Amino acid sequence: MTRGADLGPGARIEPAPQLEPVPESQRRRLRIRRRVWFGAASLALAAILYGLASDGDQLPFVRAALANLAVVGWSSFVLPLRGLPPFDEYYRLRGWERSGRLYHLLGVSWFRAVVRRGPLSIFNRALPAAWHSGDLARIERETRAAEAGHAIAFGIVILLAVLAFVRGYRANAIWLLALDLPMNFYPVLLQRDHRVRLEHGLPPHGQGF
Repeated sequence: MTRGADLGPGARIEPAPQLEPVPESQRRRLRIRRRVWFGAASLALAAILYGLASDGDQLPFVRAALANLAVVGWSSFVLPLRGLPPFDEYYRLRGWERSGRLYHLLGVSWFRAVVRRGPLSIFNRALPAAWHSGDLARIERETRAAEAGHAIAFGIVILLAVLAFVRGYRANAIWLLALDLPMNFYPVLLQRDHRVRLEHGLPPHGQGF
């Protein structure tokens, strides 16, 4: 039922209350607080990566997993404090993507089922909530934010793998790249596939999120 549908003739519809603007001083304090948190978290990430790289090539799988987790955590939860890059041309779906066949062949539907039902689903509830809302702009925005975080993390981890390889820690480099695929590369593909499905008016999977 629409708002005011049960009002009788001559009834007045009260206007929606106007939200008071946030004072400039409060916005300034919020910006400062975000910058402080961003700087502190970035320094913490640098310290973690330095510590993982300083002890040689012991436990390469554990080191690679911790490095991947630290980077993706920073790019997904800390980097948005400064604003993710708005590269609209990057997010635009290309012609070869629009059928969705490539993502199906790459196993994105299988990956979607794993992250939706497994423990990894707790890390991102914003997109399912957006899809339930039915707000197309919000869904698009959330897929872009998730993709940007993972794409940046993917590039950082590749750089770490190159540095590890140059330093002679080949096992570390191999594990970094191997874990970068499910932790960052496939999440990027997943978000692009979400936008393909959105463009075709389909839910994010067969039965809805």
